[in-house]
Amino acid sequence: MGNLLAVGCGGFLGASARYLVSLAAGRLDTRGFPLGTFAVNLAGAFLIGFLSELLARVCPDRNRLRLFLTTGVMGGFTTFSTFSLETVNLFQAGRPWLAAANVLLSVVFCLAGAAAGKLCAARAA
Repeated sequence: MGNLLAVGCGGFLGASARYLVSLAAGRLDTRGFPLGTFAVNLAGAFLIGFLSELLARVCPDRNRLRLFLTTGVMGGFTTFSTFSLETVNLFQAGRPWLAAANVLLSVVFCLAGAAAGKLCAARAA
């Protein structure tokens, strides 16, 4: 039950932070590009890479903390489902190049972000 509570509390914090980032990004003129989702997924990819590596090195026996931070906070913060829906919506709106750019940029930069996060944590630990 404690693990479930840790994930739920973390998810609340992550989803709330995502909402705030989306509000801030909504004020920018992005010409239809889903910048808010891209930003949270990129930041989340870096942070989950960093946190998972750091926790594995510094406190590998703290499973509940790992669940809270990675599954909860980062899982609530990042959003593959919104990325998918926004990409489909761009295609349906007749903006296939913007949809393709969203997919390419998200996959490449988020994978690089996760790798960079792990590398930074490995050097910091």
